[in-house]
Amino acid sequence: MKISYHLVMTTIAASVLSAQSPQEIADALPAPTLDTASACIVLPKVEGVLIELGGVDYKQVIDRDGSVAQHIIADTPVSLFLRVTKDGKQVNSPDYSITVPANWKTDQPDGSNPKPAVVPAILQWKGAEGVWKPQGEVRVASQLSDFQEQALRDMTNLPVRRLSPAEWSENHQWDVCFEMNKEPFLGKEGYHIIITPEHLSIRASSPVGHVWAIRTLQQIMRTHNGSVPCGEIIDFPRYPVRGFILDAGRLPYTLPQLRDVINAMSWYKMNDLHIVLNNNFIFHEKYVDAGHDPFKESYAAFRLESDRKGPDGSPLTSSDVSYTKEEFMELVHYARERGVRIVPEFDTPGHALAFTRLRPDLVYKGAMLHHEKRRCEMLDAANPETLSFVENLLDEYMVAQEEGKPAVLADCDIIHVGADEFFGDAEDYRKYTDGLLRYVQSRHHTPRIWGSLSSKPGKTPVTTKGVQLNLWNSDWMNAHEAVDLGFDVINTNDACLYIVPYANYYRADENLAWLYQNWQPNMMYDEKLPAGHPQLIGAAFAVWNDATDLLYNGYGMYDIWPIISKTLDTLSQKMWGTPQPPDSFEQHCDLVQKIGSVPGSNPLYLHPLPEPIFIAPDHLPKSLDLPDLGPSYHLSVELELQEANEGEEQVLLSSPVGQLIAVMKDGSIGFRRADGVEFAYEAKLPIGKRVKLELIGSPGNTKLFLDGEQISRMRLNSSLSVEENFRPRTKGLISSFILPLQTLAPSFHGQVFSLQVK
Repeated sequence: MKISYHLVMTTIAASVLSAQSPQEIADALPAPTLDTASACIVLPKVEGVLIELGGVDYKQVIDRDGSVAQHIIADTPVSLFLRVTKDGKQVNSPDYSITVPANWKTDQPDGSNPKPAVVPAILQWKGAEGVWKPQGEVRVASQLSDFQEQALRDMTNLPVRRLSPAEWSENHQWDVCFEMNKEPFLGKEGYHIIITPEHLSIRASSPVGHVWAIRTLQQIMRTHNGSVPCGEIIDFPRYPVRGFILDAGRLPYTLPQLRDVINAMSWYKMNDLHIVLNNNFIFHEKYVDAGHDPFKESYAAFRLESDRKGPDGSPLTSSDVSYTKEEFMELVHYARERGVRIVPEFDTPGHALAFTRLRPDLVYKGAMLHHEKRRCEMLDAANPETLSFVENLLDEYMVAQEEGKPAVLADCDIIHVGADEFFGDAEDYRKYTDGLLRYVQSRHHTPRIWGSLSSKPGKTPVTTKGVQLNLWNSDWMNAHEAVDLGFDVINTNDACLYIVPYANYYRADENLAWLYQNWQPNMMYDEKLPAGHPQLIGAAFAVWNDATDLLYNGYGMYDIWPIISKTLDTLSQKMWGTPQPPDSFEQHCDLVQKIGSVPGSNPLYLHPLPEPIFIAPDHLPKSLDLPDLGPSYHLSVELELQEANEGEEQVLLSSPVGQLIAVMKDGSIGFRRADGVEFAYEAKLPIGKRVKLELIGSPGNTKLFLDGEQISRMRLNSSLSVEENFRPRTKGLISSFILPLQTLAPSFHGQVFSLQVK
């Protein structure tokens, strides 16, 4: 549809404007108007000046040529901006807000059902009368994925029956139907639900739209007594990238923990999980200043399976936690089923200590502009061999290695190449970065990169077309420069969106109320892009584990889960929904509480025990098959150790979440979590004596008692952590431990007389 224009200013005013600068004209333009008769946006006009629609945040409502969608069932606020060109200079106007009124005549009669509250909020709702509530079973008149079937069971607490085409087409006796319609007004992720007392019709343009529809229905049924109010929903996101960045390089996360993250993201319609696969301790100067060698001693990790080894025989793949190629492929598939894409990051040429240890000959040789003591982690961007090395490394995951088997990252459309905080020469950086971006594109993936070019000006061109860029700090990359260069940008501003647990800086999680009420995805702290800028593709928050190595206190995913979860639900509303949130932050928190936890996920291992568990085992080892318990718990075990061989570990309780160890290799009592982190108490079990061992777990603290006396000292045994005096850390520990209750005494030399958990 063609835009209609009309003159909205007098000739005199237009003449006055014509004499002004392009930016003065843009700032003085009146707001565009909506011509409901032609369903078009009407733009102002100034003689001798080209005025165009620059962009719209809800492109599903108003497209690039100004046409208004004909399928709008409720008044919808839209932000747009104008692009003004005069004398060859192009500038942008401020944002304008326009409310597009409902214009779709539906078959649904008007009713009294108010809009159901979900997180993030539904964009368009038209209420009707009555509710949909299936009885006995849920009859489905369409093909179902395993995820859809499980979600329907979770949602209704009823069995699900897939009808054959003959069954439902003849008599229309069905409850739920998933339809795949190419409806342009929905976009890729939008969905359209029609709810009547008899039927639930779910329409989308892609499978991910069906996932988001299911998430909305699951939340509605949680707050409506297992029913769905009749009416009609049209919903789609404001921005296509709604992300979370998890630094798995500096702190290990297990696959079950990553699946919990994916489930929580899917629950709140967050769709972009950026996993940092390699990273290292960054404060190498602490080692250098103490006379130690950070190249040998600083913590570094690469989480994917690889056969590569350094000159000293040490493997590239992390020894504490890593993912096999098959496991990572399965994780990508698991995420995709739930509407989440995984973006793996391979960070070079900085933050690359895992790679410089593999190739010490490729440590950067050029002049360092800053942080000379951090040279050990910088790959030699000036050496063409470095790019070849990194390309070859990536080929292990981007190219199929066996006939008939896909590449590990075949289903990862986007590959993040890192390229942040390189302190070497700008031209070296630009040439290396350009080569890496072009390489990823040659492998038919979209490259994503950290914004750094504002701090690395130079003559060497860097490709930008088809490249996504994280705007993380305006000193490193200016937002307006980034879009002018041609990047598609993601707001990841460090001042607003970074979280460094257990640090005194970067704590976005402590400003959630402000973020909910004030922050917008187009606000980069001291910079602002138009909300509807076509190159602003979304936003992401990040958890960075700077507090590793010399700064590590023992925290794990359990300890930071509330931070992650709360930030997810807060920012999901801001990235998916309208600029103005539907309620106050306090009301939002109440709604999250009312809706409840993510179905099928229990990251805090909450399993209430109405009665204490008591076991008097008749043999060892003994399978318990009890649910693992997150803090709080009180374990009491009457036992007698009969022998302890030097260097031999004896496990008292075990499951995939960890082990309670009666005898560690040095003889101490301790525990090991699934992330490989160990805690050891300064106590040993006596041999040949019956004792009572008690473990009392609370969030952040796990206490040990022997015969009623507390063992007050413990140390942290981990490749992640040493104190600044280079001894094991013993103070200020975060020692949360999920109690493993799958197997009793799988390798204990002695007797267990009784076990009680309450």
